[in-house]
Amino acid sequence: MTTTSRRSSEPPDLSTPASPRVPRGAAFWAATVFVALLAVPTVIVLALPDRDSTADRQPPPAPSGSTGPASAAAPPPMPSTSSMPSTPSMPSTPSATGPGRCPATPVSRTLPTRPPDDVVWTVFHGVAEPASREHGPHRREGDVSRCYTRTPTGALIAAWQIATRFVLADDWRRVVRLQVMPGSGRDAYVAQRSRVRTDTGRAAGGYGQLAAFAIASYTPEVATVQLVSRFAATGHLQVNTVTVVWSGDDWRLRLQPDGSISPSLQAVTSLAGFVPWGGV
Repeated sequence: MTTTSRRSSEPPDLSTPASPRVPRGAAFWAATVFVALLAVPTVIVLALPDRDSTADRQPPPAPSGSTGPASAAAPPPMPSTSSMPSTPSMPSTPSATGPGRCPATPVSRTLPTRPPDDVVWTVFHGVAEPASREHGPHRREGDVSRCYTRTPTGALIAAWQIATRFVLADDWRRVVRLQVMPGSGRDAYVAQRSRVRTDTGRAAGGYGQLAAFAIASYTPEVATVQLVSRFAATGHLQVNTVTVVWSGDDWRLRLQPDGSISPSLQAVTSLAGFVPWGGV
């Protein structure tokens, strides 16, 4: 079930998305976000130590107190990418001195068994992102989308939004400063991300898109979400386990000590055990 790859001084190959056996250290982006950057001359590859990975595992059972995704009602049809608006339907409150506080929201522990109904999908640097009128984000300030409800659904949307934006945003440093928990993980990520350019050479269709989710665990303080990405070029499905922490008045991303987003990459062959959801 687990394979151990050898250390290598050669830079990793980012030309293809994760396959059913993915060494965690093989590609920094594959380990830190749901997108697999296509090989382009302007991308600088980071060579990190190889680590163990897992592959072809069955998805974990649904958490207690919730209905398993496999028995959930089919999600409503999602709008096509071509019909997506260029910006989310949410208020924008830019501030020269920094963002203001998020509005207070009810606290809920109810785990979703189907996607939220009130979602608008938008495309951010090639990745489709959900925005809910109820669950957020309720503030959009440049590259920062913030202010999510203190609910499992709010944590779910925050996990996907922040995890794509802190990598792909032009102003990624501001996203990291405002929406990633401080600590050794954030410091390591900034050091690594500073060496990578993604401002040019983005290839349409080269990024993983949200295909499904599962809430692995949830409290009003910490949520762990499993997000399934689908790569259009190959049809591969890849699961990342993302943790967000309620800090101050919003959800913030918590990174692994080495700066990666997920403790493991997991290739799956179906969406069994997950709630299907996506905008592409």
